Amino acid sequence: MFTHLHWHSSFSFLEAIGKPKSIIAKAKSLWMESIAITDYNGMYGSVNFYLLALESSIKPIIGTEFWFVMDINSINNPKTIWNIVLIAKNNDWYHNLMELVSFANQQWIKFKPKIDISILRQKNQWIIAIVWWEESWLGKMILNWDSQDNMIELIHILKEILWKENVFLEIIAQNEDILTDIKKINNQIILLSKETDTDCVINNNYFYPDKDEKDAWEMALAIKDWHKMYEENRRKPKWDYHIMNEDEIVEIMINNWYKNEIIQKRIQNNNTISDTINIEIQVWQYLFPNYENPQDIKDIYEKNKEELIIK
Repeated sequence: MFTHLHWHSSFSFLEAIGKPKSIIAKAKSLWMESIAITDYNGMYGSVNFYLLALESSIKPIIGTEFWFVMDINSINNPKTIWNIVLIAKNNDWYHNLMELVSFANQQWIKFKPKIDISILRQKNQWIIAIVWWEESWLGKMILNWDSQDNMIELIHILKEILWKENVFLEIIAQNEDILTDIKKINNQIILLSKETDTDCVINNNYFYPDKDEKDAWEMALAIKDWHKMYEENRRKPKWDYHIMNEDEIVEIMINNWYKNEIIQKRIQNNNTISDTINIEIQVWQYLFPNYENPQDIKDIYEKNKEELIIK
């Protein structure tokens, strides 16, 4: 059974469409046992997604795709902005993830919230990091023909911070004949995986639940970018980014000339990650601060009750 670990809902605000309810319904229709939410720089849909997933007997996996820089205080930040997906393994890291989201939204660079290596070092327990995509630091380095040594160094930095078993490289399941940048990055990721002894996962990074919703997604992108649908310079994503089942993933990768044995191994890595995750969000409870009243509270009330009466 295939587990999606990288996706976006309508809570990624015009970068994706699909409310948690429709996403969970789609996952249930495909008999999926678990699925992740990794919206951009926020966890606005996490609790709703969590509750809906439990109602459908699907394991909820909660993460966030952050914009990431090496050093928040560096003057070179505008040139070195990447993406990284962070997934919570348990309740402690779920709370850490919320703190990271709060931190990121206080650290704006080029109008985008950011985290960096230093804050990641402080919140580094029980987290899974997934690195790829054209907007990730590895993806940008590969497309810019950066040196392999620099790429390897960055992978080792992440593995040193988060521990080796929590860092994964990502292969994207899309048509490599059409998406040549993806082919270039996938090929380099495979080499880096061998050089750094880092396992790979496989995803198609979906942005809408059903295949026939692609036009609606493109309309959302146009609205966000202040473009009209008829304008030639609007974003026109090639290929499909819907919630794919395992057969679709396998078929795409076989057509890309990957061996079935390797494909199945990476699919199993996705499922193994799902097995290690255990989050139980406490909901439907009142959380008031523990406040101790002064001993003479009744005397204070009697003296001031006339002013306290709401007229």
